[in-house]
Amino acid sequence: MRDAIGQVFALQIILAFVLLINGYMAYSVNYTRAFRVKNQIVNIIEQYEGPTNDEGMEKINDYINKMTYNVSNQQMLNYINDNPGAECPGYNGWCYVAHDVSINDGDGQRNGTYYSVVTFVNIDIPVINNLIGLGNFLQVVGETRTIYD
Repeated sequence: MRDAIGQVFALQIILAFVLLINGYMAYSVNYTRAFRVKNQIVNIIEQYEGPTNDEGMEKINDYINKMTYNVSNQQMLNYINDNPGAECPGYNGWCYVAHDVSINDGDGQRNGTYYSVVTFVNIDIPVINNLIGLGNFLQVVGETRTIYD
């Protein structure tokens, strides 16, 4: 009887280790996808000088669809509630916040804007998300260079 209890305990340790490794791999894959999407969105916003250009938004949406990047609307709604100036165009997995900048150089005052882009890691574990909430741990944030008027 003693050997049977010892084997069950060993099996539980092995299963816990397998679940831990699989969870880490799932998070790693989804984080990489969110990071790539964020980088491409930043590049497109810089190329089209802001997220208000229709052609740029179409390129962003095409890229997101190509990457099969899906995020729950709840993550974006939580981000909007925490950041009053945030916008999530189309609710397709990314948000941005515009920051106005004004500098005074030798030629006079220059005004510009840079954008903070946020994508989200798509890990939906209902028990963990409901009990402890992972919050900012599931966000990937990046910024564009300043775009001057």
